[in-house]
Amino acid sequence: MSVTKTSAKASAPAKIILFGEHFVVYDNPAILASIDRRIHVSVYLNKTKNINIRSDLEITDSYKSSKLKLINCKKNRELIFYPLYKLIKSILSKNNENMGIDVDIRSEIPFGIGLGSSAACCVAISGAVKSLFHEPDRQQIYSIAVESERVIHQNSSGADCYISTFGGLIYYIKNKALNKIKSPKKLSLIIVNTRIKHSTGSLVSSVKKYQSKNRILFKDLSHSAYDICQSALYAIKTGNEKRLGNLMNENHKLLQDIGVSHKKIDEIVDLCIKNGAFGAKLTGAGGGGSIIALLPKRDTNDIILEIEKNGWECMPVKIDYGGIRIY
Repeated sequence: MSVTKTSAKASAPAKIILFGEHFVVYDNPAILASIDRRIHVSVYLNKTKNINIRSDLEITDSYKSSKLKLINCKKNRELIFYPLYKLIKSILSKNNENMGIDVDIRSEIPFGIGLGSSAACCVAISGAVKSLFHEPDRQQIYSIAVESERVIHQNSSGADCYISTFGGLIYYIKNKALNKIKSPKKLSLIIVNTRIKHSTGSLVSSVKKYQSKNRILFKDLSHSAYDICQSALYAIKTGNEKRLGNLMNENHKLLQDIGVSHKKIDEIVDLCIKNGAFGAKLTGAGGGGSIIALLPKRDTNDIILEIEKNGWECMPVKIDYGGIRIY
């Protein structure tokens, strides 16, 4: 199939996990939301056979016949872009094309802090490159993106790519249920970056080891995680923010129990609650990364000021209902 245009742009939202991280890998439900911070991708045909990937992380990689030439790349950063190269080559191959493409990536969120940046990147690139040939539908974009994201995070449930593609709030069970959630209230949320880097793969592996060594206890914790998620679903649908906040606190305790929290995470969670947040918890893999807090709207600014006085940077976010956008 021949190209129908020589350039395209797409963006995809980052995400937060409100409830159920880690337990979702073991067929428990999770509740996710896309947020109004995006990864933007621009793609352009070039006159070579090279695939050149640049980002505002000050990384530039060039690939020719799967051989990588590091133009400007910090140690180990090439591991970020190789799956993206494979993603692009897969789309080109399915369209019987072998052309050069320049890819520019701009992110509104830091990478590696638990906000689904790799999934959003895969989704945005899938949409942009596929749109060079035809108008892609979202299910196609999701299917391609999740294959690539599983190269980055082998045990990915697929939830991150789904929420980034379709947007909004979802109730998710791996390989089973994907249901949109309607909330009568606009949740006032903040993200706080712990500034501690983490490895999603290592943390998922550590939970697997914990589960193998503590099967009965992990089963009990999974039942608790399930009950929390069901209660949270009802609290969102009924707009009960206080109940939702309490459930976030309960969920964070479970994540502490399975060993994926961190001293700094717990300090920030306690700080948010002490200053009036309805609830707070880590979001994503843990071990660092980010925490999310649900705040009363009338007190949002005051709570943010108190948290920032303690040296932490707050990122107010809203739920994004747009999903992927192709321009």
